[in-house]
Amino acid sequence: MDDDLAHTAFGPGSRVGPGSRVADWAKEGGRRVRQNAWPLAQCAIGAALAWTIATQALGHPSPFFSATAAIICLNLSYAQRLRRVVELTIGVSLGIVIADLLVGAIGTGWWQIMLVVGLGMTAAQFFGGGGLVSAQAALQAVLLLALPRTPGTGLARWEDALVGGAVALAVAAALPADPTGPVIERARGLVSELADVAAETADALRAVDPARADAALEHARSTQAQVNRWEDALRDGEEISRLSPLRRRRRDDLARYRRALVGVDRAARNLRVGVRRVAAALDRGEHLPPALADVLSDLAVVLRAMRHDFGAAAPGVTVDALRALAGRLDPAVLGVATLSSAVIVGQLRSALVDLLDALGVDPHDARAALPDPPPMTPFG
Repeated sequence: MDDDLAHTAFGPGSRVGPGSRVADWAKEGGRRVRQNAWPLAQCAIGAALAWTIATQALGHPSPFFSATAAIICLNLSYAQRLRRVVELTIGVSLGIVIADLLVGAIGTGWWQIMLVVGLGMTAAQFFGGGGLVSAQAALQAVLLLALPRTPGTGLARWEDALVGGAVALAVAAALPADPTGPVIERARGLVSELADVAAETADALRAVDPARADAALEHARSTQAQVNRWEDALRDGEEISRLSPLRRRRRDDLARYRRALVGVDRAARNLRVGVRRVAAALDRGEHLPPALADVLSDLAVVLRAMRHDFGAAAPGVTVDALRALAGRLDPAVLGVATLSSAVIVGQLRSALVDLLDALGVDPHDARAALPDPPPMTPFG
């Protein structure tokens, strides 16, 4: 296997000195800042715009709630959909208007807080808000009660909240973050998990350890959550690319990642079936060809390289490695002699085809990378 494929994005291995830990911490912090740079900029821009509109257009001297509402509504992960910004705007505004209407009549105190929190959260639930919306309605109501009210301001603080929410919606729609960022992150996470599953299964085969195979199977089953997260990020990104002129050019990239998700999802399902058969065979004491462990180990290496193809221009090295690995899946060469080993090889063959398809290889060409199976076998 090509040494280039051994590259992974995992953290440092044996460095344990204080200087190394500080360097790793700084590197990780820099990565987080780079990853969230655009959402942070959105919050700053939104707060400044909301404050300016409230002061210049509405004549409010200190529109605290306009900037606050903008920051709260924009302080969502950039994978969140615009609908969440709308919901949060409603929740913030509800909490402020309810508290503003009541504070002049009932004053402030422990029972007043209990009342406005209860009313704010109830109203948010009535209008269909989730837990985050209800919590923000309550928090804004408490904050408003805690701040002194300027005589003659009326519902200015509610108006400020509406301004902040409207600005947040405009910024989220007009200046969204790159919708492919979360998709790439989820894709890499899923492929890394599949690599770990393949490596764990290989170790179980070499050790002839049913317990380790069962653990690998549980790990394989848990990857469905990663599939779902990738799907959610894709759906959010596709919505952003439809609504924002700035991000429409990302549609082709998102379509490519949609195809990749279909292929990797199918490969994950095939791998799960193969791992389940490994666990069942080891549990019954069946002999499995030792070469299967080598194939799974090399699959893990290729998958760890494949994670870098998401976001890259051309996945040529990984495609070549997958083709080479597919070419080794000849049942006769691998020593297939039992139904269990035949099923495992068959699932691996399907998984390799699916992974090639995920990287854009034509399905016919992907299947052509497999050696022809001998007659009267379950392969194809």
